[in-house]
Amino acid sequence: MANSIANAPAILAESVIASLKGKLPALRAFSSVFTAAESGAGKTVQVPLIGTSTATEFSTGGYLTQDDATITAANVTLKHFKVSSRFSPLDVKMYGAQFLNNAFVPTAANALAEKCLAEIGALITNANYSSNVDTGAALTYAEVVTAKGVLDAAKAAEPRAFILNPTYANGLLGDATIIGNSVLGAGILTSGQIGTLAGASVYQWNSLPTNSESLAGFGCGADAIAVASALPMGEIPGFEVANAVDADTGLGVQVLMGQEQSGYYNVTATLLFGAAVGRATSLNRLTTA
Repeated sequence: MANSIANAPAILAESVIASLKGKLPALRAFSSVFTAAESGAGKTVQVPLIGTSTATEFSTGGYLTQDDATITAANVTLKHFKVSSRFSPLDVKMYGAQFLNNAFVPTAANALAEKCLAEIGALITNANYSSNVDTGAALTYAEVVTAKGVLDAAKAAEPRAFILNPTYANGLLGDATIIGNSVLGAGILTSGQIGTLAGASVYQWNSLPTNSESLAGFGCGADAIAVASALPMGEIPGFEVANAVDADTGLGVQVLMGQEQSGYYNVTATLLFGAAVGRATSLNRLTTA
């Protein structure tokens, strides 16, 4: 038929990963690994931490002498997240893959993004990262520079990022020092985004948890947080399966689609994801109290 849905799982997988990537831009700021092998929840993945090694002068100790001053990898345990929806067979047959794309992709991407972010946000506590500063109700450019100095002193790895809640991010958008800059200010007025500040990418995280510790943001090096993603072992008799992987973030998404006995189409987007503390001194927490 004209509106065949034979290619729907592949189309949906590509659409979900594209939307999910846009909702998780901060993943570029962390050490990440994608494992192509299909796996299951509970699998442990070793994530190499970016920039933790040091070089030494070659001596009689040879090449096998340990040069690393800090941990070089973190173990990440994967969790299996999924979001499923059911669609009327009449709607699917009438409108085809485009209907599924419009109805399913935004919901699936939002739901999976929130689960992934929650795994990362739960790590940003004083128990895991003791470096913190009270930046009060609003964040200023001067405080960003000070936070950069903390990361410098800790030799935090590049690239670096500042990840802020909406209050802090919007406050910087109105900071006279930033907005008054002829180049940076003009870009902000056009895009509404800061982009790069003090050598670090700035990301707004609308659902950043306070963790009951007045957390409002954090600055970090790429070695501070380790994340991992993988594809689950999706095997449902009679269901079509398609995978999509984003090379930039290391995220992988799987979409399964099939018709239930009731006639309704079941569409599921699923992934394996996990996060772990990396080099604890490479993250500086910004708090309101």
